[in-house]
Amino acid sequence: MQPPFELRVLRYFVAVAEELHFGRAAARLHIAQPSLSVQIRNLEHSMGAPLLFRSSRGASLTPAGEVLLDHARALLAAANVAAEATRAAAQGMGQKLVVGFQANAAAELTPKVLAAFRQEHPEIQVQMRSYPFADPTAGLAVVGHEVLAAGVPVR
Repeated sequence: MQPPFELRVLRYFVAVAEELHFGRAAARLHIAQPSLSVQIRNLEHSMGAPLLFRSSRGASLTPAGEVLLDHARALLAAANVAAEATRAAAQGMGQKLVVGFQANAAAELTPKVLAAFRQEHPEIQVQMRSYPFADPTAGLAVVGHEVLAAGVPVR
């Protein structure tokens, strides 16, 4: 079942709830006040409850509006976190490179190579995995036409 609201409408509701005035909230959101009023009425209709008490001097929250305000703020914050994480992933942040090795192969060079790589690519997490001599692939395998390093596709 889908929730009876969109994030945009929740932003509108939060603005009205924080300003306690439709005109000021509309100015803050850079939208027309009649449009904001319609959106809030539609939200109230979809929720099946009044969210605001309206008067000629402004607005105040109903008990249902207070409940929605807490959840709306949490949902909007979570949406912002999701957007930031997605942007970071798209820019390569959060990517990881798995390096398989056997025993002490190139032991004296490994710290220097890792330091140079981290300097050039600080957004990529390097994970070292030791493999026994019995596994000559050191974690590399070909599945179909895709090379996997420790089960992760290599691109």
